[in-house]
Amino acid sequence: MYKLDFKVFDYNKIIPFLTSINFTYYKLNFLKNLLLLISILSLSSCSKDLFDEKSLDFFDENFANKTIVVAGSTLNDGAIVWINEKKIKLIGNGTEATGLSHQNNKIYVTGWTYGGTGSVWTMDLDGSNQTQTELQGKFSEGQRITIHNGDIYVGGYFQNGSCFWKNGSKTNLTVNADSMSWGIEVDQNNDLFNVGYYMKSHSLIPSFWKNGTRKNLSKPRHGDGEAKYIQIVNNKKFIGGTTSAPHNFLGYLTKPTYWVGGQRKTCNIGSVDDGWQNSEVFDMFVDDQENVYLAGFSQDMDSEYPTYWKNEKKYLISNGEVSGVIRGIEMINGELVLAGTLSYFPGTPCIWVGDKTYVYDENVVGEVWDILVIN
Repeated sequence: MYKLDFKVFDYNKIIPFLTSINFTYYKLNFLKNLLLLISILSLSSCSKDLFDEKSLDFFDENFANKTIVVAGSTLNDGAIVWINEKKIKLIGNGTEATGLSHQNNKIYVTGWTYGGTGSVWTMDLDGSNQTQTELQGKFSEGQRITIHNGDIYVGGYFQNGSCFWKNGSKTNLTVNADSMSWGIEVDQNNDLFNVGYYMKSHSLIPSFWKNGTRKNLSKPRHGDGEAKYIQIVNNKKFIGGTTSAPHNFLGYLTKPTYWVGGQRKTCNIGSVDDGWQNSEVFDMFVDDQENVYLAGFSQDMDSEYPTYWKNEKKYLISNGEVSGVIRGIEMINGELVLAGTLSYFPGTPCIWVGDKTYVYDENVVGEVWDILVIN
């Protein structure tokens, strides 16, 4: 049995986790999440059956000749990345590491510091030679990062609304409104795409910006939507996120959603009669055959369960026998590689490959926000 001791937690570092919640779903469920956090901290023991035996050869056996980078945080360390099994604390007292990219044997990380600003960190493939560059804008938060023609692009937001940064310099998108952006990509024509949302008449409008010009995506009538991630495959733009529609019993029902060519597709979450409620999305992957994978969690009355969707069909990790969330999704040789946490908000950082679970450290409580595979 594993015992979690109150003394290992720095409660001053719990507040950034609570205040980092920006999604509509979380606002509606804040009290539940707070109670869940308290229950995690007060947990005296948990079953060892949740964890596979930790193998020192896990990365060699599953990721030969590859480097697996996972971005996130722990309550005691703040912003970190794991490079294979090695934990690297980011310099500058960052709170969260949220996005990853790489180019020319360098790893690029974006994230933010609670009560401060967003940042971009760089490091060598072994985590050495770190640098940190702060992003312009008060209370800025970098969410996703991409490298194009040697330029560093970061999607995110600051005190006055959504924005992006190119090499650290901020360009506003939608300001003086409740507006946020996450995903960012540059296509083969050098057009820049950001995805996010803005608020109009108390409704969240899922949106994307092409070279700074906003276009709306469709959403349910009287509902909301948030676009979060974008991937360009075969010169097509795939956008992933969530939409919420009015529901007679639950008030609003949130479902994983993706948009392709302006068409909205909503994923299956299971029957409300069977207890399934809201779901949330935290990452997206599109393969060369244009299969769309969304990753996040499913929720019922009891817990949240790590879940991914392939082309609208729902798949539960471990057949729904564990609680948690997936926040990063990649693919290696046709097999999904998933990063997230066992338990939820915060939980135990881990990786899933097939039916195997690798736990970084069962005594560490933290968050995971992105995964990167370097060949």
